[in-house]
Amino acid sequence: MAKRKTLFELIYNDLKKQVLSMSNGDQLKSIEQLCEEHNVSRTVIREVITALERDGLLVRRQGLGTFVVKDNELVHTGIEYLRGLTRIITSSGKKPGLSYDSAKIIKADAQISSKLEMENDEELVVSERIYEADNVPAIFARTYIATNRLSGGSSAFLNFMEKGESKKMTLFDILESNFKDPIRYAVAEIESTIVDDTLARLLKVEKGKSLVVMKEVHRDINNIPLLYSIDYINTSVFRIQVLRKKI
Repeated sequence: MAKRKTLFELIYNDLKKQVLSMSNGDQLKSIEQLCEEHNVSRTVIREVITALERDGLLVRRQGLGTFVVKDNELVHTGIEYLRGLTRIITSSGKKPGLSYDSAKIIKADAQISSKLEMENDEELVVSERIYEADNVPAIFARTYIATNRLSGGSSAFLNFMEKGESKKMTLFDILESNFKDPIRYAVAEIESTIVDDTLARLLKVEKGKSLVVMKEVHRDINNIPLLYSIDYINTSVFRIQVLRKKI
């Protein structure tokens, strides 16, 4: 006797067919419309949308809606909301991983102290990680953490980073669960850079190629800067999308 499909499976299969018939960039109907169309609760629709996003067929834009993604060879994300790189890779239907993970104490130079609003030569921690998508280097992330503003300071932060569980967590999660109030927002700058010997080795890309660089200052709920991140993005793997609306 065939196993009876659950309500989630039925709605998932139905909505997946609908998404596959749509074009790249098309906007999905609202949750309310989908609830009415399928005669199910918001909870079921949300679970189905999350599953389709994890499968790399949809991407959500906070405050704007949910959109169809067709090119699933890439990791897709918008820059209008913060999720953490591991979640972004997972939501594109790819397996996240870290091929490099390092953290050490340094002194803030003029640029870093300006970004994090601290004194020159003040102690902080710099984290360097290479995030992979299906074992392919996608992003080299260098993040400066104002550890003097965390409970226990630099030593406590480094001690946690040495634990195995930290490898499965985003820096957002590490801060929120162990040290500080959650990050509330970030101000981002997008630039380009030419691949040098170091980036070619880390991201396994051709020297001289152009890469996207995203620089962000992340602030907590009290508007205090906690992180300054510089992400070097391999755009052959990781695609950033921006939805712009006329006002």
